[in-house]
Parts: sequence; structure tokens; C-alpha cells
Amino acid sequence: MPQVSQPGFRFGDFSLMAAERRLLCRGESVPLTPKAFDTLLLLVENAGHLVEKEAFLRQLWPDAFVEESSLAQNISVLRKVLGDDGNGNKFIETVPKRGYRFVAEVKEVVEESLGTGNGEGAQERATPPLVQAVAQTSRVTAEVQGTKSRSPRLRVYIALIAILATALGAGYKLWSWQRVHGPSQPAAHRAMLAVLPFQNLSGDPAQEYVSDGFTEEMITQLGRMGPQQLGVIARTSAMTYKDTRKTTAEIGRELGVDYILEGSVRRDASRVRVSAQLIQVKDQTHLWAQNYDRDMRDILSLQREVAQSIAAEIQIKLTKQPGRFPPNNRSVDIEAYEIYLRGLYYWNRRSQTDLQRGITSFQQAIERDPNNALAYAGLAESYFVRAISGAIPTEDAMPKAKAAALKALELDDSLAEAHTSLAQISANYEWNWSKAESEYKRAIELNPNYSTGHHYYATFLMGMGRPAEALEEMKRAQQLDPLSPVIATFIGRAYYYAANNEEAIRQYRKVLDSDPSFPVARSFLINSLEVAGRFEDAANELRIEAAQLGGSANKAEARIRGYREAGAEGYWKETLRQKQAGGGPEPGSDLDTASIYARLGDKNEAFLLLNRAYGQRNMWLMNLRVDPRFDNLRSDPRFQSLLQRVGLV
Repeated sequence: MPQVSQPGFRFGDFSLMAAERRLLCRGESVPLTPKAFDTLLLLVENAGHLVEKEAFLRQLWPDAFVEESSLAQNISVLRKVLGDDGNGNKFIETVPKRGYRFVAEVKEVVEESLGTGNGEGAQERATPPLVQAVAQTSRVTAEVQGTKSRSPRLRVYIALIAILATALGAGYKLWSWQRVHGPSQPAAHRAMLAVLPFQNLSGDPAQEYVSDGFTEEMITQLGRMGPQQLGVIARTSAMTYKDTRKTTAEIGRELGVDYILEGSVRRDASRVRVSAQLIQVKDQTHLWAQNYDRDMRDILSLQREVAQSIAAEIQIKLTKQPGRFPPNNRSVDIEAYEIYLRGLYYWNRRSQTDLQRGITSFQQAIERDPNNALAYAGLAESYFVRAISGAIPTEDAMPKAKAAALKALELDDSLAEAHTSLAQISANYEWNWSKAESEYKRAIELNPNYSTGHHYYATFLMGMGRPAEALEEMKRAQQLDPLSPVIATFIGRAYYYAANNEEAIRQYRKVLDSDPSFPVARSFLINSLEVAGRFEDAANELRIEAAQLGGSANKAEARIRGYREAGAEGYWKETLRQKQAGGGPEPGSDLDTASIYARLGDKNEAFLLLNRAYGQRNMWLMNLRVDPRFDNLRSDPRFQSLLQRVGLV
């Protein structure tokens, strides 16, 4: 096999191969997430020098809002991989409040036969041409200056060499500075836009679904236009301001946006009248305003026309890739489209009753217009959500959801929502991980501003044991949907599955400080407190949960009595008793009960339930590899067998 020379770095027992993006330890490949690898490469390239935190964030996450905790997590992973000593000073040094420094000795090498990692075939790397030129001119200068001859021509020659050496050295230093600290000119700012809920001016509250539907479609249209230059706030956060008395300046500050689109919709018989205006937040300038009066059948082309006008006003250069932005200019069946909008309205309300109403509406829209791709996409999402919440048996709902998603994509392959639904089905039901990731990435490629796509992809990455990437995706989702309690809660979930349970607890409490009645955050908080062994705190949260749901605190009191009498075993025995005395099965209940048996040391009963969950294709098995509730089962061969059957190893 021919040998190929590749530049790299050697430190301790490790070889870092930049071109192949591989870290080797004594010839063995060491797995790293892409961001962890980039973090290590940046440190090693600047070995012995401080790399500021801002430089890391700017270089590693140029297009995303990321907190320093993401960087700290990457550093923590690297320290574990490299085997830093207890003081953390063997390879990576922390410079408090500033950044990090790679302190181990680093040699630049050329590897011939990559993967030897033992020094064979490795040569000291040739010095980069620019540095080599500087060194060569310096050596010539020294040699010439050391001679006794001092002719005028020679002195001129020496002076020119010195100037050249200085210039080259300065150029190389400037390049190095910019490599770490970024270009001298600031990066182009991605404009952020919020579409406020369009007002319903029809005088009929029953027509609310039309204005809400127009709002959502505008968010979708704008989100797909020039996403590298324009970020669009998601519906969840935007709809928070429905009927608000807040000014656009206040809303702009709260959402962190540059522009706000507001408007109204008036439905009158077969016609629709839309007024819209674009406001620049920083000075409240009205940049653009327009009124439209169209036949209801032209509403799709109207939505696109408004979106293009806004994009042009913000000076967005649209991508010209064929098929990226379907024209959506066909006339629609008015009744079918209104039924679809009604289904969308119910879908967004999310209660089980409304989800079923949404399914009925989407089906009616399809009966009226069999080519309605959006209705098929809505149908797929509705079936999936009802299944994951336990309202419909998984084996009944998932095939229907998949059929609807595939039909939506057959009619319009550009729908990010349908690709996301297909990804969710592939991951949560079929356990086809490669297909799921492909569909998630396709959805995000089609609409990088689709916050739900980033959110669901993040949950997939959690289950795959890729915590740094999961947190990164959740942060992207939050940037697009900053007021969503669900996304904020799942940031905590990302920390939880990354074995950073204390940070998860802090995140859940932050969500509950803003929205004390949000049930998902409290449920996750109770679980995290139990995992941490903080049973008194968990019982207190159970009391609050019971009070909010109008129930009794008896369960919480019984659990805490069990804990005080018999420690953790007493708490879990009472929890198991309550679980077995409860009503019908809840989503994931077999896994919940299995985790209790695992904590009580009854592995046989735990595996009986886990195998039953496998037979039922329980969706929560996707997280089995990273769920800390099953840590004491991991050494059992039956656990490894289950992971293999699910495809997680």
C-alpha cells in the first residue's frame, strides 16, 4: 500500500492528524465529536499560548449562539480522553476567566503510514514555507554579518534580507493571530426577524385559524429564504405576543431581533385582504408596508410574494438552487385550504382532543384535495405526537404517520416538516439510525430556521451518545425559539444525558422560575433529583406537582416516609407500590418501572420489563445507552444483548 505523507502533531502517546481529523493513542483511534476535535486542534496549533474563550466561540461556532458551557464541556471531554492528572495540568491548563492553554510539548510531524502512532514512519515535519523563509534569511544574515567583509553591496544585501525577514515574520504572526482571534473585520451579521401574529380583522372569532395560519406560513416561507443571512423566530415564541400590549421596541429587545413583521388578515367571502409592515427595531423605522387584496385561491402565491418583498427589503440574496424554493403559486381549493388551516390551528393547541380534531381536519382536506402535501405533513406529525404521548398504540399510529410523511414528500420533497416526521419515525420506531440522521439533516438543510428540526435532531443525538453535538443543536433551536419552555427544558435533558445532572437540575429550575406550571420541566426535575439521591427535594417537587394538578400530596408524603424509615430502598419501594397501584399504562411506563426494579437490585424483573418494552417497540428505548437510571445494569450481559437488538452498539 503506498505511503501518504500527512502533516500532524505529536504529544505524549498521542498523534493528532489534522487532514484526516483523527486522534491516535499508540496507534489506536480515539473517538472524538467534531467540535471536540476542533477544540483540540485549535489548542495544539497554539501550544504554549493562551487561547481566549471568545476565540474558541468565534472559530468553533461561527454561526450559532453558544454559551461558554459548551466549550467547557468539550474541554472536560478532552481532559478525560487525554488522561489529564488531578490538577488538569498535564495537557490543558485553565487560565481563569480568560481561556485555555495547551501546556504539553508538541512536535509537528509528517506521518507516512498513518496510524502507526509509535514513531515509525514519522518524521519531524518540514517547517512551513513562510517560517522556513524567515529562518533561512535569518541564518544568511547571521552568517554574512559574521564575515569580516563589509562591502557596500553586501551591506545593502544584508539590509534587504533583514527587511524581508521582518516582513515575513510579521506576516506569519498576523496570520497566526487571525487564525485564532478571527479576521480583523467583524463577521457579517445574520439579521433576525420576528413575525408577530397577524390580527384577525374579519370580525368573526371563528376565522382566527385563517390569520394564525397565515402567520405560520409566513414564518415558514421566510425561514427558507436565505437562511445564512436571515434567521426567523419560531411560531412558539412569536405567538406569545398575540394580542399583546407591548411595543415593537420591547418585543424586539426580548426576542433579540433586528426586524419585526406585523400585519392583519381580513377574510371576506372568497377574498382575503392582507396588510403588512416591516419595522426596523433599533430606530422603529417603518421600512416597508403593503396592502393586498386577492382571491382566496391565490393565497399561496400571496404568501410567497409578501415573503420575497420582505427579503428584498432586508437585502437578502436568495439562494438560486433549483427546487430549493418551490413556487407554491398554484391556485388552491378554497375549502380544502381552509380545512387544512383549521387542522393546523388544532395541531398547534397540542391537547389530545385538539390533536384528534387536527387529524380529522387534515384527512378532510386530503379528501377534498388529494395533492395537498401540507395536509399530509400535518397528518404525519399529529399521528406521531399522539403515539409518543401514549394516546394511540405505537403499532397503530406509526405506520399511518410514515405513510402520510412519505406521501407528503412524494408531492413536495422540499417540506422540512415531512422530512423531520420521517426522521422521528425512523429513530423512535424503526431504530434505523442512519436513515433518521439523513432525514434530520435533510430537513435542516431545507429550512435551517426550522427550530423543531434542530430540537428533534438534538434529541436523536442525545440517544446516540453525542452530547456536545446535541447541546449545540438545542442551542440553535433556542436561538430560533427563545421563549419556548419545551426547548429550554430539553437543554436540561441534554445535560442530563451528558452525565451533567447538576447542570440539568439548574436548567430545569431556570425554566420553572419563568413558568412554574410547565409540567415537563417539573417531571424531568423530579427524575434528576431522584438520580442525584436528593429524595427530600424530589418529594417537595412532587407536592408542588400534585397541588398544580389539583391532586393530593399523599404520594409525596408516603415516599418521603419510606425514605426516612429505610433510606433510598424505602423511597423506591413506595414508588414501586404507587406505580403498581396506579391506573392504565403511561408512555414509557415499562421503562420507568424497570428502572425502579434496577435500583432495588431486582435485575430479573427489570429485564423482564425491558424485554417487554422491546417487543412493543417502546420509543423510549432509543435513550437506553445513555439513561443513568440503568447504570447498575450495564455490566450484565443481558443489557448488552438488549443494546445490540436495538442497534445501539
